[in-house]
Amino acid sequence: MLVLTLATFTSAAFAQGGPAPAFDKWRPKAGVYAEPGKNFQSNCNESGGLTIDLGEKSVSGYEWVCDVKKITDLSLGSLNVDMVCDDYNLAQNLNPRDPNWATRQFNEVMFIKRLDTAAISVQKSLNGKLKDPPWRAAYCPLKTQRALAEATLRAKVEAKQKAEEAKRKAEVELTLKSAHPQDGVYAAPGADFEDRCAKFSDTVVTFARKSIVTASNKCDIHRTRVQLPDTVRVGADCALQPDSGGDAVSVQNLDITPDRENLMFKKIDDKTVILWIIKDRHFTGDGRKLSYCSDQVQRAYAGQRRTNKQTRN
Repeated sequence: MLVLTLATFTSAAFAQGGPAPAFDKWRPKAGVYAEPGKNFQSNCNESGGLTIDLGEKSVSGYEWVCDVKKITDLSLGSLNVDMVCDDYNLAQNLNPRDPNWATRQFNEVMFIKRLDTAAISVQKSLNGKLKDPPWRAAYCPLKTQRALAEATLRAKVEAKQKAEEAKRKAEVELTLKSAHPQDGVYAAPGADFEDRCAKFSDTVVTFARKSIVTASNKCDIHRTRVQLPDTVRVGADCALQPDSGGDAVSVQNLDITPDRENLMFKKIDDKTVILWIIKDRHFTGDGRKLSYCSDQVQRAYAGQRRTNKQTRN
């Protein structure tokens, strides 16, 4: 009776002792893994067959890379990893005619199980299906891990530098573009402004076609240079228009001008510019103020150009 009572008391005490302690969450070591065998070291040196970094939520292999979305602990030393993957080889094999194959993504799953301190078992789905059996992957030597980590860090730094350089170039190009007056028909403000606009008889600026035409001169642009955020200097071969009249001013030959520049635009706003023509090797005076003609005039000029082009063709 005493033994029975003690046994009952002991069982009750264990039952009321609370839940069993949870197991520690195991995670594979971050780094490069390769399949053991005679090619193990060479595969490691070439980044192996698998790179796992669950801390950075990344898993990658040969020409595929995945973002980890969810990690589920199945048991002690066993994981289920849900991923979204880029795999352009798989995308092309599934549908070579898919125009969006390069950006297609796949929902995949990977089962990872600890085998020992340096090896794991891996099974990854392909297009959401577990077609291949699990395979053994061993952690590559620390010397190799360090070399690959350094190479990855250098690649990231270089990529960041390239991105920053591309951003700087884009900003410079935007500055250059904003300094140029917009292409189109211009005329000097005055009583007959609308008439000169309608006849395209004052100034037509087309940097896209490397041409500037005024009532007096026709110029072929060879080079442009942004001097200030709102000023662009132009080097162009110019010739007097046949019907320019006796009081027309010829643009000086760029071969005898400083820096081979003989025209200069200053952008006041999107609709107003000032044009200087070099004289005696200097841009002097207040320049000639020009205003952008109406949208109706711009459409008419574009239509005339299309008609002339079709006629020539």
